[in-house]
Amino acid sequence: MNVLFTIRGNEPFVSQQAQIELMIGLKEYGVNTLLIGNFSDEVAENLNAKKVTYEKVYPKKSIDKDFINDLKELVDKYQIDLVHSIDGKSTRNALIALKKTNIKIVTYFGSTSLHWYDPSSYLTYLNSRVDAIIANSQYVYEHVKKQLFGSRKNKVTRIYKGYNPRWFAHEVEKDMGEFGIPKEALVVTLVGNHRKVKGTKYFLESSYHLKTDKEVHYVLVGDNTDHADFQKLKANSPIGKNIHLLERRYDVISILKSSDIYAQTSLEEGFGRAISEAMCVGKPIVMTDAGGCTELIDENSGIVVPKKDSKAIGTAISSLINNDELRETMGNNAKERINTVYHISQTVKDTYQLYQSLIS
Repeated sequence: MNVLFTIRGNEPFVSQQAQIELMIGLKEYGVNTLLIGNFSDEVAENLNAKKVTYEKVYPKKSIDKDFINDLKELVDKYQIDLVHSIDGKSTRNALIALKKTNIKIVTYFGSTSLHWYDPSSYLTYLNSRVDAIIANSQYVYEHVKKQLFGSRKNKVTRIYKGYNPRWFAHEVEKDMGEFGIPKEALVVTLVGNHRKVKGTKYFLESSYHLKTDKEVHYVLVGDNTDHADFQKLKANSPIGKNIHLLERRYDVISILKSSDIYAQTSLEEGFGRAISEAMCVGKPIVMTDAGGCTELIDENSGIVVPKKDSKAIGTAISSLINNDELRETMGNNAKERINTVYHISQTVKDTYQLYQSLIS
């Protein structure tokens, strides 16, 4: 079986590692894989180290004739049986390139932004030419299924996006002194692209409701952390001097390793990459009931609180801050949950079985 796998490629390696490791794992099942994307030097270096066959081919616009022609050539050259596309732009172009072929097309969806009444969705995920849509959580699966009609509902399948704590075993803890955080302080971290749906304001507001005598620092990592609203919330917080608004960083795993609690205060979440990463390095989770992310943890590995409830978030964080044993136990349980429930090996197995069902 020959599979062409597309990813964006120009994001930090750690943010794409689960997809790349999935492809590597499929090779152990005898799948011949070719990876294409807009690879940064960092990603290309990692691909070379892992001996991944790849080509720097990617669509530069919604409909890219050059990419379509390149894709056709690669399909012929590598005798591709199935194309697995991660993003909408690649899917749209792949559908055009493979229109008159029998090559199977698999797509991936990880949110609830897909809607049957959106005409553009029929150029990508809801196109009749798509053979399977992988939803990364039960929450996303139920949503996508509602956007399909009749027998097409059978095209969606749930395959959890698995991780492996061993990926991050070599990462060293960050010296938080770089941000002015003393070693004895307790650190609560949130990572993401801080759009409105991420509910970042509620994370910052939760600092108003902490009940502890311990020194607590909040670390916010990712795009848009310099937003004026966040600066205002920081300035008004009782622990304002202990709130650190960092931008996008390439040492996120090291920061997570040096944190004590990971918080995710989204309004909606398909599954949660940063949550999975924090669980991999043994951190207890405080999260809002924002959808698929709640499938990641159980009562032994984290705390779920209502959306938009800053006080409840602060109370949950305080309960972990004030109980060292509970915090450590939940963190260990979170890591074990990745190993036993959401491990990449199960993702590989499920994906291979999907491929087999389509090819046969």
